Amino acid sequence: MKINELRPTLPESPIFDAKKFSAFLKGNADGNDPVDLPSSAIHSINAKIKTLSPIKSLAKVTITSGDRLDVVVDTEDSDAFGWITDEVIKYDDISSVSKISIYLHQLFAKPRVAHTLLEDHTANVEEFINEKITAQMAAAENKSFLFGDGISQPKGILKYEISTEGAKPRTIEGVAGGEPGRITDYSKIVELMEKLPSKYLCNASWIMSRNAASHIRTIKDETTNKFLWQNSIAHGVPDTLLGYPVVVCDDMPKVSTEEESCVPVLFANLYEGYQIAEKPHVNILRDPFNSKPFVEFYATKRVGGDVVNFDAIKALVLKRA
Repeated sequence: MKINELRPTLPESPIFDAKKFSAFLKGNADGNDPVDLPSSAIHSINAKIKTLSPIKSLAKVTITSGDRLDVVVDTEDSDAFGWITDEVIKYDDISSVSKISIYLHQLFAKPRVAHTLLEDHTANVEEFINEKITAQMAAAENKSFLFGDGISQPKGILKYEISTEGAKPRTIEGVAGGEPGRITDYSKIVELMEKLPSKYLCNASWIMSRNAASHIRTIKDETTNKFLWQNSIAHGVPDTLLGYPVVVCDDMPKVSTEEESCVPVLFANLYEGYQIAEKPHVNILRDPFNSKPFVEFYATKRVGGDVVNFDAIKALVLKRA
């Protein structure tokens, strides 16, 4: 036996992966079957999607190999804790523990590249395609995490019923903030913040559109006459509202006079409230026939999401009387 045969097989190097992927993109590889993107490219895409998708950057993300993720949740606070005494402990009530199944759905992106660009050896086509896939998938994911129907895509937060008449099972509790078209009431912003239980305040944040932010920036504390909104003085540090960070999400509804009702602001701990599940692979298919003179690349991944804790999400509701 040769000494070389005793050595373990080394994993495929990132350099070889990149070369093989480049050959596939330019049509120099054998076969037209879909291929997995190199692990380095997938890691880069997922990291960038998280920065481009405000909801995903705040929510809990779990990688799974199956077509669904089962999450065990407790729908109400349990009293099964305390100090041990000499008395016999009896449990008359059973905590409402249940299972939520989050199904993964297929998400696709279809960037197109001109034949001439693929033939240009000086152009970094791989980076261009990765960036296009990232931007398209991030836009689709973020919108679905808010408005998805849960049938062919994740179940969105704002697809659930929002109650301004107190907490209800599997319903997001809201605060009536006035009529559509403006946000001016200082007390409603404070009330929304106070609706969130203290145990969720540690990682809580405001989530709103730029349009809603422009309204809230002008609101002042009625007692001190100071602005509730505090602009950040450092790059990368978010603005704050009543001491909690503001995350601007352009997919959130605008403060519009055209709608009978809208939800322009959330105050939530999405790490506790929203669960995202996804598979670690991104497949890509090269199609040089259906978009001439372009080559179309059909990239797919599987992702799902759903609300797992309604108590950790509160909403400001603007509704006509």
